[in-house]
Amino acid sequence: MRFVLIFVPIILAALGQLILKAGMNQVGKFDFVRSFTNPLVLLGLAFYGVSLILWMMVLTRENLSFVYPLVAFSYVLTVTLSRFVLHEPVPSLRWLGLAVIVAGILLVAKSA
Repeated sequence: MRFVLIFVPIILAALGQLILKAGMNQVGKFDFVRSFTNPLVLLGLAFYGVSLILWMMVLTRENLSFVYPLVAFSYVLTVTLSRFVLHEPVPSLRWLGLAVIVAGILLVAKSA
């Protein structure tokens, strides 16, 4: 249960990033009003908001030195979702970097 509470806000933040990107793809060139009236942008921000509230709960229960390195999982999830949902190209070297991040996350999780 401990890791569920830690990883849910991290996953929500990554999903928020993906939704925000999809919304900004619809907006095109940045325009403040169009950006903040786009439904996907607003949904992405809502995901961030929920993520923030849950993260604050995590911070009341866990050491920052333990949980903050686990936030790196959002990089892995965001790149993976970008590749398969947004169909963005991801070079091999980037996948290798993500594998190193996963190895680091596993080491930090093991230290619990």
